[in-house]
Amino acid sequence: MSDDIEKLLAEVSKSTSPSSGSASSSATPARKDDRTPAKSGDGAAGGRLAFAVITALVLGGAAFVVGIITPFVLSGPSMGFGAAIGAFITALLAGPPRWFSS
Repeated sequence: MSDDIEKLLAEVSKSTSPSSGSASSSATPARKDDRTPAKSGDGAAGGRLAFAVITALVLGGAAFVVGIITPFVLSGPSMGFGAAIGAFITALLAGPPRWFSS
């Protein structure tokens, strides 16, 4: 069993070493041609806050409506307010998705 593992490790090291010749040329990843740096999403604090506010309004309003419609839940405004606070905190910590860019 250990012989099989050593053979496998030797094959892996041969295929990943740069001096293996033609095997390494097919294993190299393709490179991008453009020289523009990637856009980082951490610098946009305004986008994060806007996303958090919009998320809180939408989910808080939806929870408020569900709380009003269902008769067995007697606290529609409280349910909407709690959902809005929870959605705001979660969206503020998680940040906006990539499609939500300003």
